[in-house]
Amino acid sequence: MGDWLHRWQYIFISNSQKILRHKAWLATLFTIFIVLLLLNLMQGQVKPHQQWVWIDIIGEGAAAFSIVVWLLLVLSMRQPGPVTNWFAIGFIGIFAANFQDLLDEWIHLPLGYEWDSWVESLPLGLFALTVAFWLKRKEQHQIDRYLEKRKAIYQDTGALDDTTSLPKSGFLSSQLEQAFAKGHASWQQHALLLLDVVPFADINYRYGGKEADRFLIIVSELISLTLKSEDSLCHLAGGRFALVLHDVDLPKAKQIAYELEQLLHQFHYRAQGVDQSIRLGVSMVMVMAKDEQETPEHLLQRAYHALAVQNQSALQKA
Repeated sequence: MGDWLHRWQYIFISNSQKILRHKAWLATLFTIFIVLLLLNLMQGQVKPHQQWVWIDIIGEGAAAFSIVVWLLLVLSMRQPGPVTNWFAIGFIGIFAANFQDLLDEWIHLPLGYEWDSWVESLPLGLFALTVAFWLKRKEQHQIDRYLEKRKAIYQDTGALDDTTSLPKSGFLSSQLEQAFAKGHASWQQHALLLLDVVPFADINYRYGGKEADRFLIIVSELISLTLKSEDSLCHLAGGRFALVLHDVDLPKAKQIAYELEQLLHQFHYRAQGVDQSIRLGVSMVMVMAKDEQETPEHLLQRAYHALAVQNQSALQKA
């Protein structure tokens, strides 16, 4: 029972904090509620109870309440910005029309007042909500284009790494096994890249685990944006990543590896609160199956051995 209450308390506090990022829209909603209520009470008369139609009052009240809930849900899910603003304007406009409908059920405004008809009839809220959905559509299109780069990562994977949201080493083995099972022609058109991002250990030591996690997330995003949608990226451990390039020959695989290495070398990472940037260093090896008889296990062993030799050589030179 205690765990259940604690969980709901955490959810409530978390969502409340997200909603409170939009204080201006909450204040606008409350102001419109108070203004409409006061205008109706000051300029109209409460109808006798016998004229109240409860089914209409309950229906329109539920509609107005639902619109407020929809608004709060959107505010809890989105950062402040233009799309969120259009959603807020739309829902608040629709709320104003529904709330005025509700007030008309139990408050009578004398003839000569037309502002209530304008509030109820003007489709400003619907227009704003239409604009919001159009902008959201454009926003979603951009997100889909980004996710297309990572589609292969999330298909048929096991557990994902908590920090980078990339598959772990088990997925790497399964990708190589699938390529091997397709036969000689397919197997020799796959390349395996292993890379160690050198500053990871130093960042973890100097700035702590939180900054090191942020570094891994940024590096994983940087690498993934350079890959084709059918390629695969895995986070093995620490600053080590593995890539499986599909449908490449040796010259093309070498070119991709070279371009990725240059990109990482040119990238400058800036830790939070630190003015001086950190230039990335990387150790990378690229291997392809020598013949159709080479198993995925042997290919992995060859890649790990080559990377270990390269790292040892770099240490000796340092």
